[in-house]
Amino acid sequence: MRKIKAVRISLLITCLVLMTSGLYSQVVTSEKTTFHINSIAELLPDIQVIEPSQLREGETFISERQTVTIAMRLLNPGKEVKIYLNQVEVLPSLTGDVLLRTIDLNTGSNLINISIKKDDKPVKDYVYTMVYIPPVKNISPFALNPGKYFALIIANGNYVSPEIPTLKRPVKDARALKDILSSKYTFDPENIYTLYDMRRDNLIITLDEIQKKLTAEDNLLIFYAGHGKMDEESGNGYWLLSDAAMSSRVNWFSNSALTDYIRAIKAKHIFLIADACYAGSIFFARGVFDDAPPSIADVYKNRSRTAMTSGGTTEVNDESKFTEMLLDLLKNNTDQYLTSSQLFRAIEKPVMNSSSNAPRFGVIQNVNDMQGDFIFILRDNKSKQK
Repeated sequence: MRKIKAVRISLLITCLVLMTSGLYSQVVTSEKTTFHINSIAELLPDIQVIEPSQLREGETFISERQTVTIAMRLLNPGKEVKIYLNQVEVLPSLTGDVLLRTIDLNTGSNLINISIKKDDKPVKDYVYTMVYIPPVKNISPFALNPGKYFALIIANGNYVSPEIPTLKRPVKDARALKDILSSKYTFDPENIYTLYDMRRDNLIITLDEIQKKLTAEDNLLIFYAGHGKMDEESGNGYWLLSDAAMSSRVNWFSNSALTDYIRAIKAKHIFLIADACYAGSIFFARGVFDDAPPSIADVYKNRSRTAMTSGGTTEVNDESKFTEMLLDLLKNNTDQYLTSSQLFRAIEKPVMNSSSNAPRFGVIQNVNDMQGDFIFILRDNKSKQK
């Protein structure tokens, strides 16, 4: 009898251990037999909100932009699991690993409902509150009304992986560029997106938002400063965001992914400036305004997809003269209209004279360039009097 009680106590302890490790175990015993019926507990699907990162249930999120992209990662995925935002199914991004939905907020308070369903049956609901208050717009003094000017400024100096060395200049230079664009040129602050020491996910989310927001009349400047890498076999270049690791390409952002986004964005003019190793692999080289000269109006009317890089398919060092001279030229420019090709010609020789790298300027491959040009416009004529 004592032996049977000891067996039962032992079985009870075993059950408790199995339950704490995630296994539900039904133990059937008798004086002659002991056997287990085990089953692994099913984990229900859930979501993790990536962007906006401050979005929390029970808290009010104040958005600076009317158009907001909600980015989520699906946890415990399975068959027939669907995510709905305000009763509309959320679809994955172009890369397939992030769920994205862009929404336009009404002025004032907005309720955001996210529902998780499996086999068309509700699993879980989240409700968030977002408030949008329209910002005061900056108005350009020019009679001509070209499309809006947007900028995406990406800079990485700190990396999670110890394999990748820290860079001192990128974030500092990126902040200076943002200040110059918003104060001197017709880039309204709310249309400048900044990603400082951010992950690959953050870049994908922002590019998706820009793709949905820009119209065929708008202009987009993309600036990248940070580490770059090149696959010698394929000849494809990559940007290394803050979560990149040299031992794996999982979080590398490829030139081909970037050109896919550039091809999909409707903007009239897109100008890429990249200060990174191997940045030149993005292209093959090639050597609206009522008060503007006819030549400026002519290049503005056609679509353009051009890039300017600090070098070709070689490495560049951290103390880059390229960005330093770029900022100096943009800051001291007095021409009301400055084309990207003029900017390159002004920067090419000074950079070559002060470093071992030769800047490149060219058309981005396979993105429907039509021989137009990106044009920087001064906010007002006061800059000419400096």
